[in-house]
Amino acid sequence: MGSGCHASDEAPNGSKAVTLLLRLSTMALALTSAVVMATASECTIYEPRGARVTVTFKHYPPFVYLVCFNIAATILEAAGIYLQVGKGGGDDEEEAPKAARVLLVFVDVAVPALLNLATGAAFSAVVAYGPQISACTSAAGRFCEQVNRSKILSLAAGISAVSAAFFKDVQLPFSVWPVSSDDYC
Repeated sequence: MGSGCHASDEAPNGSKAVTLLLRLSTMALALTSAVVMATASECTIYEPRGARVTVTFKHYPPFVYLVCFNIAATILEAAGIYLQVGKGGGDDEEEAPKAARVLLVFVDVAVPALLNLATGAAFSAVVAYGPQISACTSAAGRFCEQVNRSKILSLAAGISAVSAAFFKDVQLPFSVWPVSSDDYC
């Protein structure tokens, strides 16, 4: 197609690199959000009768959903990375890429759905359980901070997942990999 030292007849594959980068960031953000929420337990509230209660994320079902859904999204995104980079392997050359593409479409739909459900649940829980959660703000714990960080990380993971699904189908005008030694002079 082109002439010169580094010319190549292959189509640009920049969208593959951008998609891989977004998939990796989705996986990292979702896992970080789940870990931050799962460790949100440093709040002790003293009830009127003098009883001491330690509040954890398990006391609020939407926060449990966030942890579970973000872990599931992390696992699915890891499978999506494998399918994108490795095409899923397989003995039959015709069947493996088709199956990998179908599974990749499933991942591209399931991951944003899980992340958006988890994020929506966390945001609504903060509104619904506001007084209980804000009681931990004045306490000597970081529960409220961790809840806020986790929901923002989950939101960022959802945006990254949607962006990865979008850029998978958009042709970007640059190439990143693979570069073979035959392409050089």
